[in-house]
Amino acid sequence: MNSRRKQNILCLVCLSVCGWLTGSCATAQTAPVKALPVYEQCHTLTAGTDETVTKAIAALKSQDAKAREQAAKQLSRSCDSRAVEPLIDVLPDSDADVRIATIEALGKLGDPNSVQPMIEIVGSSDSRVRMSLVKAFASFKSFLGRNAVVNQIANPSGADITDENDMRVRCAAILTACDMKDVSHSRKSILFLYDFQQSKHDNIRKLADQTLLELKNTRNGATEMGAILKQSNNPLLRRWAATWIGKIGLDAARDALQQAATNDADATVRQAATESLKQLPAPK
Repeated sequence: MNSRRKQNILCLVCLSVCGWLTGSCATAQTAPVKALPVYEQCHTLTAGTDETVTKAIAALKSQDAKAREQAAKQLSRSCDSRAVEPLIDVLPDSDADVRIATIEALGKLGDPNSVQPMIEIVGSSDSRVRMSLVKAFASFKSFLGRNAVVNQIANPSGADITDENDMRVRCAAILTACDMKDVSHSRKSILFLYDFQQSKHDNIRKLADQTLLELKNTRNGATEMGAILKQSNNPLLRRWAATWIGKIGLDAARDALQQAATNDADATVRQAATESLKQLPAPK
């Protein structure tokens, strides 16, 4: 068998294995990022007497990682205040699956005192753990939790983002922030996408573009893009907003485009708004 035929067979085997594990290699790599749904948290936490909760708390100290993971999952359904502190103690666990289960449990229990301990593990966590943190933080009704979605996860803080998995987490955080009823973090999160589009890394720019297109499926995306166009003092940002409102197809921001096309002080913004109006569906 010649070397070229061997290479072809090897490629087919690799593709078959990848398809078996993931359903599709291409889909796994290019699946669009979405806003994450929040947990329905316990309405109240009470210190119960259920022995199964007592045993699950004890199992969090097991030498077996799978036992710790299962214990955290069991406690997530307990609405028992006794579970909160033991779960917080497990947050730095060496096993990523245990950390994820613990974060999910704390997110579902909803004790606001668990937010700060979760913030403290953001920097030391891999992308899967950080993705679980996005959902947990967004589930809290406190400023600290929702602020963490944007400023602890999405915000690059001046870093040159190169890792695609890291970028996916940040994009999920941005979209999740734009889907909150509390709109106070939406605009800042969208503006991170403008910065990501200036990246020197092609994959990062592409993910930023994909995430902008996904804004149409969020609660606040159209409103905030329209507000950037109307209110920003920077003509570059206004032109960017005008252009992307059209590309995304944000019909709810039509009024902002019409105003900009007629009244914006910058000719390039007026032109961008005019062109974007042509891309929106005809008004009914």
